[in-house]
Amino acid sequence: MLYGTVAVLSFAVVSAGCSLEETLSSLDLEPPAELRDLGPPQRVFAKRFVTPIRDAPSLEGARLGYLRAGTLLHSTTTEPVGYEGCEGGWYELDTGGYACHGRDILVFSGERLPELRARQPDRKAVMPYGYATVRQKTPLYKRLPNADEIYVIPEEVRDAGVEPLAPEQPEQPTEIDNPLVLRVLRPGFYVSLDRTFEKDDETYWRTQQNGFVPASRIRQKEWSAFQGQVLDGQRWDLPVAVTRGEETPVYRLSDRDKLRVTRERLQQRSWVAVHSRRRIGESVYLAAGEGRLIREADVLVIQPTAPPAEVGEGERWIDVDLTHQVLVAYEWKQPRYVTLVSTGRTKTPSPELNYRTPKGLHRIRGKHLTSTMDNDEPGEPPYSLEDVPYVMYFRGAYAFHSAFWHDRFGRPRSHGCINLAPHDAKWLYNWAGPDLPESWHGGSATDENPGTWVWVHGVTSPALP
Repeated sequence: MLYGTVAVLSFAVVSAGCSLEETLSSLDLEPPAELRDLGPPQRVFAKRFVTPIRDAPSLEGARLGYLRAGTLLHSTTTEPVGYEGCEGGWYELDTGGYACHGRDILVFSGERLPELRARQPDRKAVMPYGYATVRQKTPLYKRLPNADEIYVIPEEVRDAGVEPLAPEQPEQPTEIDNPLVLRVLRPGFYVSLDRTFEKDDETYWRTQQNGFVPASRIRQKEWSAFQGQVLDGQRWDLPVAVTRGEETPVYRLSDRDKLRVTRERLQQRSWVAVHSRRRIGESVYLAAGEGRLIREADVLVIQPTAPPAEVGEGERWIDVDLTHQVLVAYEWKQPRYVTLVSTGRTKTPSPELNYRTPKGLHRIRGKHLTSTMDNDEPGEPPYSLEDVPYVMYFRGAYAFHSAFWHDRFGRPRSHGCINLAPHDAKWLYNWAGPDLPESWHGGSATDENPGTWVWVHGVTSPALP
């Protein structure tokens, strides 16, 4: 790689306080160092579970994003571009940014990988990994256990690895009497899966977090198939309707303009393109195309919203309506996607807890293909969800993310985050800023690559159907 001679020379001229009329021969400049070709690209293997990417070849460089262990990409040169704070040398990545060889990445050539590689996320699938829920209390091992290392969980040990305490007692950790056990998982926890191994006639799953759990203690389950509607501005545009009840009847007018109910029924949360509305008798009906009529009282009609004043022409923004649990993605005034969400619920285990989604205008500040979410605070049941997909933080710990453990979209349910069905979460993650290279597992918004605006408004009702 060649370095910029012109930029170096220009800096020398300005710093010397010289006039442009002076000849270069009158300046006391050292001859430039001979430029060195750093060679063609090499292959790069992400070594660490979280492999940081910086904006400069230095530990002082700002962190732009990170890779997950096992990610493959390329350097821009054969040799390092610098060594500041990195003994193995800094390499510029073909996606942009720099990483340290030896500590964070391994640079190599050829087809043989330098280390064993965990199963990589499937970016074409709806969900990047396989997931399973814990059926009963189970140890999570550091490695495959031998027969004499099997851990039997004592009755008095809580699932999160601590003794049950009275509210006034300080929390005291309880040691697990087995150095091979990372922790005890409780029913309802979720783990992300890598692959299976056999040991002493027992099958174990290795998790993406590099733990081992008995396959008999977990089960895989299907996630919600619900998804929103892409809006193309032609056949599908706002206003649009979505059915409320389990079955919504479809009506038609007879040749004599008499209203008749048909045998057709729309399933709950079916999307209906609204062409017009008309009053027939005591009710208002929506024309849904091909002579079909839907009673307006049976559906939720979603109207377009004007962008907040801060959103400039051409900018993307996300409208979140807490009152109706609706999300619409916009490119300024043009709606692009509509769906139902689950925001923070109003009812909590204790009055001290607040699960409401924060209202106001925010910006997405960081995106993660997956991120683990867990909690074991007093006053609420503990939970642990490994590798929650499509996480986009917009204020503090509040984020958009996929919720593969429930199918209650359209009703408040979360601890404050904005839950989306898997299809919707993936669409929104790929659409919203900041824009990240596909190989990155996560990254932060910058002034040059800002996060998408988020407008949260309305009133969460505990009585939503």
